[in-house]
Amino acid sequence: MNNQILFMVVNQNVQYLSNSPMDHREWYQSLGYDMNLFENIIRGYVMEGKIIFFKGSTFNYDQEVITCARQFSPRIRRDLQIESYPVYCGITIPSPGAKWEPVLQLKEEELTGIPHVEVKQEEPVLVKETGPAIEFKNDVSDESFSKRAIVVTGIVLVITFVLKIVLFSQDKIMHFNNFMDVILSLLQIGLLGYSIFLYSKKESRAKYTALGASLALLFTFQIWDIVLGILYFLFTIDQSYFVNIVNLIKGNKKS
Repeated sequence: MNNQILFMVVNQNVQYLSNSPMDHREWYQSLGYDMNLFENIIRGYVMEGKIIFFKGSTFNYDQEVITCARQFSPRIRRDLQIESYPVYCGITIPSPGAKWEPVLQLKEEELTGIPHVEVKQEEPVLVKETGPAIEFKNDVSDESFSKRAIVVTGIVLVITFVLKIVLFSQDKIMHFNNFMDVILSLLQIGLLGYSIFLYSKKESRAKYTALGASLALLFTFQIWDIVLGILYFLFTIDQSYFVNIVNLIKGNKKS
């Protein structure tokens, strides 16, 4: 094997050695690498118009050698300006002193220069569609509901206003200088008033402002505001809750 060039692939880099009496093992050792890893180092020759990859003391090949040859042979061709050289994996040694012959020739279309990665096809993940966290049952565009919503919201607004007057007058319960109480009170009254306006226009935004008003009532943390907020919340989500409660109250009164 005259006029040969030795190469090794170490740490994803190709190294070359030419015009040297050293073999691969001596060359690898001279570079200070761990000799315990030598048997797994993929190496080869450029000789007799061929590029040959192999590993181990038997100059054999496996899938790792084939993958390495696919990836690095285009680089070797460019580095050494040997574009026409075919690429092989493995060497056979028929008998001592006989001519060494390569075993497996790779096809040109296999020499991509891209690392060969087995792609595992994953099962498709079915994403179940979920509805909104809160489902509104009321139809704001319905004439009968919009009229009822205006009446109910008006009653809640009046009760809220009265409760605020009572609470602000009792220093032990609430103080005017409590900034958060003042903000929540103004927010409740403002949202309720705006909800009445939106309900009169049959705009769907009314359900969101009404929902905001009911939450603002809950966050006051006063018992009557909480009760009022829960009732108005149920009415805003589904008027049937409110109607059932009213019918229950009426039934109790008649009995």
